[in-house]
Amino acid sequence: MNFVNDNSFPELPLIVHVHLDRCDGCGFCMDVCPTQALKIIQSRRRPGKTTAWVDPAKCHGCGVCQATCPKEAIMLPGLGPDDLKMYISQAING
Repeated sequence: MNFVNDNSFPELPLIVHVHLDRCDGCGFCMDVCPTQALKIIQSRRRPGKTTAWVDPAKCHGCGVCQATCPKEAIMLPGLGPDDLKMYISQAING
């Protein structure tokens, strides 16, 4: 399934930021990332726990991971939740 419609989604030269204090390493972001920029790794801050890590060379700033994260642990700078909902709605509805 392709969530992103190139005609309506912004071209953002940004990478996502993972809030390590919120991320529980569920992996939903990794599963939906179209560029495979996210990995689940062992947390340095919380021994025995996992967290998401983003490869900045692979991240294209599409925001799909932000839309998917149930903990709101992933944010794309400059893309708020309302903006993201609008872009997703435009992409789905064409």
